[in-house]
Formats: sequence, structure tokens, C-alpha cells
Amino acid sequence: MAYLQSPVKENFESLVNKSNEQFENGNHNESIRTLEEAWQLLPEPKGIYSEESFHLVKDIIDTCFIIKDYKKAKEWSDKMFLTGLARKDTGKKEFISGKVSFELGDEELAKEFFSIANKKSEGRCFEGEDTKYLKCFKS
Repeated sequence: MAYLQSPVKENFESLVNKSNEQFENGNHNESIRTLEEAWQLLPEPKGIYSEESFHLVKDIIDTCFIIKDYKKAKEWSDKMFLTGLARKDTGKKEFISGKVSFELGDEELAKEFFSIANKKSEGRCFEGEDTKYLKCFKS
């Protein structure tokens, strides 16, 4: 696993903090734009910065869900598979991609993602989530 070096690390953290403030103030679109700026700072290959890359993309997608911008969430869920390369694979990426597919109306693709996530997480991926995703998976 790689670690961000100065000054990139400081700039990255500064943007993430700025995004958190924007989010707390209800400025969700600005928060997303700031996180996208932080993404640009990550050196290639971005996925070796496992924690930063994964959490950044997850935060963008979570914020997209709040404002119901599922098209942008889809853009980022596609990038999610390039992140967190050293993370333990518990099916989180597939579950998030399943949620995005479901919200975009592609239930077949959502089921495929949920199936992979369910296997990898041993069923735990649905805990604490909206029951509509489990219903989709079981249908």
C-alpha cells in the first residue's frame, strides 16, 4: 500500500476538509466538486492509495445519493473498481454499484452486483441498508 507524500498529502487533506465543511453546510454539489478536485491530486495509479481513493469515491457516491444524482453516482461507481487495491475485499464496491444500478432502474445488473457482494460479505452487505435492495436481490 502506498502513502501520499507531502505536499500532495496536505493539499489532498485540505480539500477533503473543505468538502466536509461544504457538506455540513448543505452545499452538496460544491462538496462533490471539491472531492473531484481532490481525486485529481491523487497520483496514478490512484488505486494504490487504497484508503484515500476508496473513501473519496465512496463519499462522492454517497453525496450523489443525497441529491439523487444517480448518473454522476454511476460515473463514480465505475471508477470505484480502480480504488482501494490493498483493501480487504468485502463486496462493498459491488454493493455500491448494485445500489447505483438499482436507482438507475437496471434491476438485472443490480442483482448481479448484489449477488457478488452477498457472497463476498457472507450476507452482511445488506445490514443497515434500505430493504428495497435486499428485496431486489431476492426477487
